[in-house]
Amino acid sequence: MSDFQTIFLPFLILFGTIIICIVLEALDLDYRIFAPVTIIGGLFSLYSVILGIDSGITYVFGNSTDLFGLSGITGLFVIDNFSRFFAIIFLIVLLFVSTSSIDYMNSERNVGIYYILLVFATIGMLLVAAANDLIALFVAWELGSLPVYALAAFQKTRPETSESALKLFLIGAMSSAFILFGISLVYGITCSMVPTLSPPYNEYSPTNLRVVVLAFSNVNSYTPLHLLALIFLVVGFGYKMAAVPFHAWAVDVYQGTPTTITTFLAAGSKALGFVAVFRIIVAGLTEIDTIWGYLFAFLAILTMTLGNVVALVQENIKRMLAYSSIAHAGYILIALAAVTSSPISSVIGNLDFSVAEFSIAAAEMHILTHALMKIVAFTAVIVIAFSIHSEKIEDYAGLRKKHPWVTFGLTIALLSLLGIPPLGGFVSKVLLFFAAIYANLIWLAIIGIINSAISIFYYIRVIKLMIVDTPIEDRDDVTVIPVERVTPFSIPLSYQLSIFISVLLIIVIGILPAPFLELALSAARNILPP
Repeated sequence: MSDFQTIFLPFLILFGTIIICIVLEALDLDYRIFAPVTIIGGLFSLYSVILGIDSGITYVFGNSTDLFGLSGITGLFVIDNFSRFFAIIFLIVLLFVSTSSIDYMNSERNVGIYYILLVFATIGMLLVAAANDLIALFVAWELGSLPVYALAAFQKTRPETSESALKLFLIGAMSSAFILFGISLVYGITCSMVPTLSPPYNEYSPTNLRVVVLAFSNVNSYTPLHLLALIFLVVGFGYKMAAVPFHAWAVDVYQGTPTTITTFLAAGSKALGFVAVFRIIVAGLTEIDTIWGYLFAFLAILTMTLGNVVALVQENIKRMLAYSSIAHAGYILIALAAVTSSPISSVIGNLDFSVAEFSIAAAEMHILTHALMKIVAFTAVIVIAFSIHSEKIEDYAGLRKKHPWVTFGLTIALLSLLGIPPLGGFVSKVLLFFAAIYANLIWLAIIGIINSAISIFYYIRVIKLMIVDTPIEDRDDVTVIPVERVTPFSIPLSYQLSIFISVLLIIVIGILPAPFLELALSAARNILPP
């Protein structure tokens, strides 16, 4: 496969998928055709991304005279293993959400628009992962965010959906404003630097990430403007990551939006914030002393502790999973604390990677496993909600009797979120805790382990209700039984496939993590400055 095909084919396939869906929507064909078209396009795009792994680092859209040149070093975008790793995650999320939506959206109008928006959002996410320039990153960020606002409001007949969509839009707009103002401050700082740099850096745009890294790599040259720019960027990306104290929107939005879009938010959009932080902030902070490491450590403690403690008292399963996502954002922040505390130190033993490389790889692994776990969890929530017409945790009692396989899938997802071996969540959590230990943040690893112990209570509570407790319809003390509890419900194949394949991937990552970790380490090496 040529360089051009390796670089552009995943995007061209997705754009082709959008065009096909637009034509099919215009022809007013059967709504059931859109999901297969989207799934096939996503599969081909994913296959083309996998084929490009380890094919080197390529910069694209380099300059005005050679816009499509693949050999420049000043390109707006860079295609490397880092961008490919997250492209794989985003495309996996697209595939599973599209599959789950086959039956979930069968009663909605303009279903073609729904899938078009999904693909557009995915393209934006892929571009954010490949961004090599602040302006390009911001444009890609908006492309990955704006379709999600529309998707959140897609089921217009539900009043809670409109409320959640409005909250998501307002918070997203505020997040974008913080990011854009931070970028403007960075631009002002770097404009004065470019002429003083040695070749070839003096030919770079002031918003090129290499220039930004140079401008922010020496903490001794910091001015209040440097700190203000970083604060605005951290706050802007913090909203997307749902890190405390920027998390409040996530719970109401996760509960009120259509559950397939909740899956997309929890598994895909959340990763978008971490991708941007890796691209902009982490690479530029690897030469800085421990102050930023302590800041990220403080955010990690706040985020995972609040997420786990508040999840204990939730009565709605989607709200519980939302606080669980917040807690897992805190676990990922442990890696950011490690990479900025001790970035260039070598990992003990004969392992051939630095603390920074290992920490970023650990974060990437947890983002991957978290996406798969949330796909299983929210797909199971969809099935159970259709079956018993309830999202209350107490109504999950005895579900093993009515839906044994869904109960099994949700149990695997919750155990993996908890970090039970030999599941993928266990592997990625252990990697995060070891990253903290390697960075001499043993106290942070201990706090992370304590938080994992806290999460036992609300994960096991759901598992106990489903497997151990007596179903409501079989209890002697219950005189009124909702008709939904005893009405047979046949689980559509789309939900079965989503749950089965995701569970299988979680188990595979837990048993054979080496290939995934190797790719994650390769991606980490690509993003760190030479």
